[in-house]
Amino acid sequence: MSKKTTNSKKKQVEGGVLPKIELLFIFIFFLVFITWAMSKCGSVQEEYAQESSNDSALVETTKVSEKETEAKKELAAKPVETTKATSKAIVKIEKRTVLYVLLDGLKVRKGHHLDSSVVKTLKLNDEVYFLGETTDFKQKINLGDRVAFEPWVKVRAYTGHEGWVYGAGVHYFKPKVVVDTLGQ
Repeated sequence: MSKKTTNSKKKQVEGGVLPKIELLFIFIFFLVFITWAMSKCGSVQEEYAQESSNDSALVETTKVSEKETEAKKELAAKPVETTKATSKAIVKIEKRTVLYVLLDGLKVRKGHHLDSSVVKTLKLNDEVYFLGETTDFKQKINLGDRVAFEPWVKVRAYTGHEGWVYGAGVHYFKPKVVVDTLGQ
């Protein structure tokens, strides 16, 4: 009987070495994978940081006066000779959120209240650019056909005028024109 116990002990010892090597290989593979994944995450974070710094630079460059805009239009109309040294142009794409005017005669105001002076009057379906600011409060205003309870929104008109409009007067989608064919 003693021979059987010693043989079984040898088998346990021999069988125990192989799982230890497998576990070692799995552990090494896991470490390599974690190292690779962390390096990928670091490079993606660097790309995001670069994009966000480019976006903030674009926001600063969008604040252009009307005179500079007119000067750019005049320069664009004239033919320009380019050389190889200046042939590489940097094109910056500006991301803007477009809103459509829902109320004919919507007023763009200097401040976010009805007593503020009017900067521009907009027509139905005009496009304006959302400047990323809304008021923290909502105001109840009678629009004739309904009473709205909305915040004020800061926008830039296509003419370059900036100011505040009542939130119920603009929307992300262009309104569909409904034609009444029954009344004809």
